[in-house]
Amino acid sequence: MKKQFYLLTAGLLFVCIAHAQIKKGDILLGGNVNFSKQTTNPVTGDYSSNQTVYSLSPSIARAVKDDLLVGLSLTYNHNGSKSNGGGSTVINRQDGYGLGFFVRKYKTLGAGFALFAEGDLGGTYNLWKNYLEGGTKPPANKGYSINAGFYPGVAYFISKHIQLETGLQNMAYIEYGHSKTAPGTTIEQKSNSFSVGTSLNQALNSLVVGIKWVL
Repeated sequence: MKKQFYLLTAGLLFVCIAHAQIKKGDILLGGNVNFSKQTTNPVTGDYSSNQTVYSLSPSIARAVKDDLLVGLSLTYNHNGSKSNGGGSTVINRQDGYGLGFFVRKYKTLGAGFALFAEGDLGGTYNLWKNYLEGGTKPPANKGYSINAGFYPGVAYFISKHIQLETGLQNMAYIEYGHSKTAPGTTIEQKSNSFSVGTSLNQALNSLVVGIKWVL
């Protein structure tokens, strides 16, 4: 009886470890969805505003070796707001379209757990405009950014096909940005930016929790 118990325990442990490994040829599907809405109403005066923010970022990756994946991600984000005051309404709208590539490496720990490290390289094309409601819509201002980041974390395989993960997104990053106001605006200008940093001082804000499917 004791021998059977040991064999059963060993078998269960083997299954858990097997679940925590990505095999060559596996497909990893995932993505993030975010939504927020904020409304400000006046206590005194006539100023009020509302803002809606949402983003979608699906991703797909293929294991080129055991525990090593190469993938592609797409991103769309929207930030829209209306501000009312002084008898007029100002509308602001921002939209971003992104494409990224990433490489992810897993290190199996056992019991369904694994560490992973991910390197990302991507770019985003941005459009934004603001105008008075009921007025002529101006052409959009345009810009783009290119960034590279490092994303470490921990994954837990609930089953062979479902993975939970958490980690620090953009724990280290480097980014270049360029923007240009539309022709005909009051002040036409170009701007460039460059930044390098880490998110360790904002660990809670950078911590993400997600779910992925292994096919």
